[in-house]
Amino acid sequence: MFRLRTDNLKIPAGILTLLLLAAGGWALCAPKPPLLDGIPFSTLVLDRHGGLMRLSLAEDGRYRVYTPLEEIAPHLLEATLLYEDRYFRLHPGVNIPALLRAAWNTLRGRRMGASTITMQLARLRLRLDTSGIGGKLRQIERALAYELHYSKRDILEAYFNLAPYGGNIEGCGAASRIYYHKTPQRLNLTEALSLAGVPQNPSGRNPLARRKRGEEPGSRPGPAALETDGHRERLFRLWLREHPEDAGSAFLSRAGPDVYAPADLPFTAPHVAVEAVARYGGRRTPVKTTLDLRLQRRLEELLGAMLRRNAGLGVNNAAALLVHWPSMETRALVGSADFFNPEIEGQVDGSRARRSPGSTLKPFIYALALDQGLIHPHSLLYDTPRSFEGYDPENADQEFRGPLSASAALRLSRNIPAVNLARRLGQSKDAPDLYAFLREAGVPFAHGREHYGLTLVLGGAELSMRELASLYALLARRGTPEKLLLFEQDKDRQPTAPPRRLLSPEACVLTLNMLRALPPAQSLYKISTVRRVPMYWKTGTSNGLRDAWTAGIFGPYVLVIWVGNFNNRPNQAFMGARIAAPLFWETAEAIYALENLDDTPMRDLEELNIARVRVCGGTGDLDTSLCPDVVETLFIPGVSPIENSGVYRRILLDKASGMRACVDVPGRTERVVWEFWPTDLQQVFRRAGIMKPAPPPFLPECAAADNVGGRPPAIISPKSGVLYHRSLSRPQGTVLTLHAAGDADAADFFWFADGSFIGRSKPGEHLVWTPPGGLSTIRVVDNFGRSDSRNIRVELTE
Repeated sequence: MFRLRTDNLKIPAGILTLLLLAAGGWALCAPKPPLLDGIPFSTLVLDRHGGLMRLSLAEDGRYRVYTPLEEIAPHLLEATLLYEDRYFRLHPGVNIPALLRAAWNTLRGRRMGASTITMQLARLRLRLDTSGIGGKLRQIERALAYELHYSKRDILEAYFNLAPYGGNIEGCGAASRIYYHKTPQRLNLTEALSLAGVPQNPSGRNPLARRKRGEEPGSRPGPAALETDGHRERLFRLWLREHPEDAGSAFLSRAGPDVYAPADLPFTAPHVAVEAVARYGGRRTPVKTTLDLRLQRRLEELLGAMLRRNAGLGVNNAAALLVHWPSMETRALVGSADFFNPEIEGQVDGSRARRSPGSTLKPFIYALALDQGLIHPHSLLYDTPRSFEGYDPENADQEFRGPLSASAALRLSRNIPAVNLARRLGQSKDAPDLYAFLREAGVPFAHGREHYGLTLVLGGAELSMRELASLYALLARRGTPEKLLLFEQDKDRQPTAPPRRLLSPEACVLTLNMLRALPPAQSLYKISTVRRVPMYWKTGTSNGLRDAWTAGIFGPYVLVIWVGNFNNRPNQAFMGARIAAPLFWETAEAIYALENLDDTPMRDLEELNIARVRVCGGTGDLDTSLCPDVVETLFIPGVSPIENSGVYRRILLDKASGMRACVDVPGRTERVVWEFWPTDLQQVFRRAGIMKPAPPPFLPECAAADNVGGRPPAIISPKSGVLYHRSLSRPQGTVLTLHAAGDADAADFFWFADGSFIGRSKPGEHLVWTPPGGLSTIRVVDNFGRSDSRNIRVELTE
C-alpha cells in the first residue's frame, strides 16, 4: 500500500479513490457555488487615456484588480497553464493521473504537488487549510462543483483574479500593474514568465523577492536577480519545447525586467482619486476619469511655481480647474497646493469648497442686461456714489471713475455700475434677475433672494469652483447649461432632455467680447499669445481679502484659478488681478504650447443676430450727429437699447451775452453743442482735474421752466427703503442729510417735507434736517421746476 503525500498529509491510495467518489457525489448534490461573487476588489482609477492614477486597497486590505480573461496576455495564460496545470482543459477539476504520479514520487521520496488550477481556486476562494483530510476533501469537492457548474473559461478567469503574487497582491491584474506598471494585456514574454510561477511560492518567487540582495522595496527600479530555485529557467525550458521559435531569446532566462513595489504606485490628482474611490469604489470596472494627465501635471507644475515665487508674501495654497467646455469634461483639477500638507489643510478639495466668488459673477449681470435690452457694450454707465435701499457699495480702490462704457465698467470691475444694472434686471422667467439665473444654472443657495439682495453681485453668496467653471462654460456654449463631468460614469446620469437656454447666443458673444482684455503686467506670458488666441477673463476678490480668483475662457477651455487659505485667514496679497490672473495667463500659454488652439468661442458668428454699428464714443448713443468721437460696437438688432443719453445737446446762445436764448434770431443767436453731465458726475470730473463747464444761464426774458427740458434731480440722501431712528432723549442729535444730483444746468435745489419748505442747497452741497416721527414725503425741486420725491419713515425711540 502506498500513500499520497500532500504537505504533512498522507492518504492511503485505496482510500483516495473512495474520497474522490464521495467528493464527486457531494459536488453533484451541492448548489452552484460562487466564483467571484462577494470578493472585494481594488478601485482602479484611470485618466481619460487609461493611464493609472491610483490603485486602492480592497476592503480586505489586499490589492486585487478584476481582470477579464480577454485582457490577460496570451503568453501569461499559456505559461501559467504550462507550469501549473498543462491538462487543465482535459480534466474534470481533479487530475487523477497527476495524483497517482504524485503518489509514486512520494514513495520515491520526492515531493510533488498534484493540485489542479481548479483545486487551487477552491483553496483560494474558500481560504481552505488543505493539510488535513477534511480540508483536502472539501477542496476536491468544490473543484468538482466548479467544473460542473462553470466553463473552463470562467474558472481560469477566477483563478487569475485570486492567485497570490506575493504579499497582499492577488490576481495578475494587480501584480502586473504593481510590479511592472503595465496592464496584464501588455506584459511581454519576460514579464509573463516571471509571474507565471509565482503562485506556487508567492513569498519566494514574487518579483520583489528576486531583486538583488540589499535593494529595498520601493527603491529605484532595477533589474531582478535570479532566484535560487531556478523556476524561471525551468519554465523557460518548458516554454521552448512548445515554442522553439523563441530559442533566440535565451537572454530571457538570465535577466529579469525592471520591478516596482506597491510604494511606487502613482497617486495622481489625489483629490480626484479620493473622490473616485468614495463615489465608485468597490466596483469591478475601473473608474475612468476625464482628466488628461499631461495637462494635469503641467497645471500642478505652474501652480507650484507660482506659490514658490510668492512664498515671501505668505501665499501657500491655491486650487485650479481646467474644463474642456465643448464636452464639459474636466481635463485637470488641482484641489490644493499639497494634498499631504496638514498645515494648509491640503486634503480639502478647493474645487468643491464653497467660497465667496468676489466679482467673478459680474459678467452674468452684463449678459442678462444685454439680453433684456438694458445695455449694449458701449452704453454709458455711471460709476458714482450710490445707495441702493440702504446698501452702499464701494469700489476696491475706494475711487469713482464717473461715466464709463459698459465694456470698460466690466473690464475694470467697477462695483456701482454692476449693482445698478443688477437692480434694473427683471424677475420673471423670461427676464430673470441674477439670483433666478444662477439657480436655473444649477447653483444651490442656502437662502432666498431677499437674504442676499444686491450683495449677490459682489460675492455675497458662496459657490464652488466647479459651479463657477460651469457658469463660464455656459457663456462659451452660448447660453446652454450642462453639468460638469469628472468621471465617465457620470455620463450615464446626464439628463436626456436638452437643457433650456438661459442666455441668448448673442448676449453670450457680446459678453465674451467685453471680457477680452490684455494680460496683467505680473504674468510671465509671451505677448505673441495675445495675438494668437484671445482670452476672455475676469478677476475677483472676496470681501476681507480672503479669496483671489480669475476665471476665463481660451480656445476650448475654461480655466478657474483660486488663491487663498481654507481657514479663511486673509492676506493683503489675495487680490485676483495681482496673484491669480498671472497664473491664469501662464497656464493658458503653457496649454497653447501643447495644443494648437483657435478662437473657438467666436466661431460661426455670421449665424447670429449681431450687427456692428457706429455709436458715440463718449455716450454710446446711436445718434452720432452731435458726437465728436464715433466708434463701432456690437449690437443686437431689435434688443439693444436705442434711446439717447441726452449728454450732447444743441442749445441756442446769444452771441452778445453768451447766455442761452429761447428763440433763434438770425444774426443774434447761434447753435452750439454742449455736454450736459449730471451734477454728481461734474464733481467726479473736477476731482480728476477735468473741466466740464455748466451750460450758460438763460436770458432773463426766457420762460425757462416751460421749455428747458433735461433731467430731473435725483435724491441721493435720505435713502429709500431704510427705517431711520430718532432718539427723543437727544432731539438735536438725530438729523438727516439731504443731498441730490441734478442736470448740468441745475443751479439750486429746493427741499420740501410734506409740502413744507425745508431749505435750499447748491449742487454738491448737503442740507441738514431734523425729521419728525412717522412717514414723511421728501421732495426736491431744481431751479427749472424739475423734481424728485421719496417717502421715508422715522421711528421715535426713548
